[in-house]
Amino acid sequence: RFILRVASRADIEAEGFDVVQHEDLLACRLEPRHDLFGGKWTLAVYMHYQGADFACFDARQERTSLEFGDHQEVMIVKVKRHTQKEDWFLQLLASKGLIPGNGSQFVVAQQEENPHALLQWLCENRTALEQDGFSVLVPELENGRLLMDVPTISMEPKQGNDWFDIYGEIRVGPYLIYFVELAPFIRNGNRFFPLPDGFVFMIPEEWMTKYKGLAQMGKKQDQGLRINRSQFTLLQELGMQTGPSGQQDSTLEEIALPDTLKATLRPYQLEGYRWLVRHYRDQLGCCLADDMGLGKTLQTIAALLYAKAQKTDGVAVASGPGPQLSLFQTAQDADFLKPLNALIVLPASLVFNWQAELNQFAPSLFQYVHTGPGRHKDIRLLARYDVVLTTYQTALRDEELLKKMAWEYIVLDESQQIKNRDSQVFKSLNTLHARHKLSLSGTPIENSLSDLWSQMQFINPELLGGFPFFQKEFLLPIERQQDEHKKSMLRGLVQPYLLRRTKEEVAKDLPPLTERIYYSEMTAEQEKLYEREKSKARNYLLDNYRSGDGQYQVIMHQTLMRLRQIVNHPAMVLEEYDKDSGKFRDVLEELNVIRKSGHKVLMFSSFVKYLELFRQAWADTPEQVAWLTGQQSSKEREAEVHRFQHDPAVQTFLISIKAGGTGLNLTAADYVFVLDPWWNPFVERQAVARAHRIGQQNNVIALKFITRNSIEEKILILQERKKALAEEIIASPDKISLDRADLEYLLS
Repeated sequence: RFILRVASRADIEAEGFDVVQHEDLLACRLEPRHDLFGGKWTLAVYMHYQGADFACFDARQERTSLEFGDHQEVMIVKVKRHTQKEDWFLQLLASKGLIPGNGSQFVVAQQEENPHALLQWLCENRTALEQDGFSVLVPELENGRLLMDVPTISMEPKQGNDWFDIYGEIRVGPYLIYFVELAPFIRNGNRFFPLPDGFVFMIPEEWMTKYKGLAQMGKKQDQGLRINRSQFTLLQELGMQTGPSGQQDSTLEEIALPDTLKATLRPYQLEGYRWLVRHYRDQLGCCLADDMGLGKTLQTIAALLYAKAQKTDGVAVASGPGPQLSLFQTAQDADFLKPLNALIVLPASLVFNWQAELNQFAPSLFQYVHTGPGRHKDIRLLARYDVVLTTYQTALRDEELLKKMAWEYIVLDESQQIKNRDSQVFKSLNTLHARHKLSLSGTPIENSLSDLWSQMQFINPELLGGFPFFQKEFLLPIERQQDEHKKSMLRGLVQPYLLRRTKEEVAKDLPPLTERIYYSEMTAEQEKLYEREKSKARNYLLDNYRSGDGQYQVIMHQTLMRLRQIVNHPAMVLEEYDKDSGKFRDVLEELNVIRKSGHKVLMFSSFVKYLELFRQAWADTPEQVAWLTGQQSSKEREAEVHRFQHDPAVQTFLISIKAGGTGLNLTAADYVFVLDPWWNPFVERQAVARAHRIGQQNNVIALKFITRNSIEEKILILQERKKALAEEIIASPDKISLDRADLEYLLS
């Protein structure tokens, strides 16, 4: 012990025993370790000399030991570290992306998001490390030893009629793995795939991201994965140059408009027409989501005429308005005419608009309006028309009849009508058969991303998977966690089937639109009533808050609606109220000034009862007003629109925003009053677009009336908070949906 202490402090000369000194660094040993507390893998680094190992950051520079030989002879063994060689190894590790961690541990730089980054680094660098003199220990995992060979992958798509089958092979070390075997592991976020002989293959992190969409959406088919043809973007993201033929069809630009179209399309409308034709050629559904007033109907009519020309294939077709065909005519009549067989489903308020535009722009198409008690009940008659117009409710009632027909086209106008996947309308329309499906909507998302699923499910079934899958993989991660990867993946899936242009982008020749907010103050009596009702609402709704409870949701919306009505005019909820309303008075004053200047005004409200109060205010005056609500028939609506557009004496049009906010051309007006804010700001934009649209010659001024210190001011702020999500997916803002925090804010 005495000699050992001396030898460790100084160089000595010995007689009767040997002093052996080692200074050669034999290897730098790398030992991967799992940090149980940190949950990630780290790398312990040891310097290996003959007779001693040093942790790389150990302060000791040498080690002395007393050893005995075979014949019990004494030896002093001194190991002295070679700092220059050790530094060379450490610099090499740093150059390969490692940084010091705790103690003698090294970690991969920026590995916080990936607890297995160190293992991935070892697999990728093992061969080079060993060539540089490192000694690498094989990591021991819970279910086996890590296979540290670098894998290669090959993917081959094969196209069927309506699908792609993707066959993939992974070669790693001596093993061959089919990609279909890895898919469940990628889908579930499990990187460790068990191999024979106790080894484990770690799926590269890059693959977990790159192939996740394919693993999630694909369905096992023999030794491959099958995806729908509409999901072709999943393959394009993998660098596979495949897809529907029209995606690379350079001849699309050469497609002329049908000779039978009696209209001149603007450049963006021509682009939209060709986009519709491309999807028609590819037999894929699509959604034309252009801004309000840009001519979605006209672009669709042009596409229908193109489809009609393809179907007739040179057969002479009679032109002019379609006759009422008789039941006694034979099937040969239909064979000769080669009807297009397009079914257009639309709100009742738009029937006359479609009739007029078909007659004007496509008189060669035989059309039939399938509504009312006298409508045909024989599918043989419907089969003889090019275009059958029907309403959503009629389509629901006549589901069994319409199912008998193999339609060439089904077009849904204002397709947000099917946003509720649990509604009978959604379920009914999805039972109808068509070679091509098209939806038209200025607001594809009105409530949440679930609306988008409903739209896509109709035009391209299974594009986004079943709803439980969509909810788990997209809706919840995006709406609750703002998951950027999921947003990107969803955007990539739906963008080929959504075409949206705004008026600001394409209709440069539209006259200016000026939008202003007109702030009103409540009268003293009105404010007193409002505060009392708000206090009652806050106490009840927040004390009894039940997320997801249908009955509670009804009570909540009824309560909030009552507050909104009081802000408009307390007489809407209290018959005995005989005092004034601040906003009501301001609207009348502003309206009188505008009408005296000879302008025409559209007045939109969420509440028919509010519109009634204005009509009553003019009951004893010669003032003529037009009137449109959901209670009117198609003919009555058409008459009111015609009267406002062409009668100079009718300066004011009172319109329910739900019944008349879409599909109307009211370019005679150059002022628009939005009397109360709607939850969805895009509904308001649709209303303004009744006047600010193609054909408008005058500057349009839109006034939104908001009452200060009321729920209306807070709705404006919530509109901005809620719209960003849909803008990121399809450039269309979201309708408001209320959680507890929103509710507290509204009632604060």
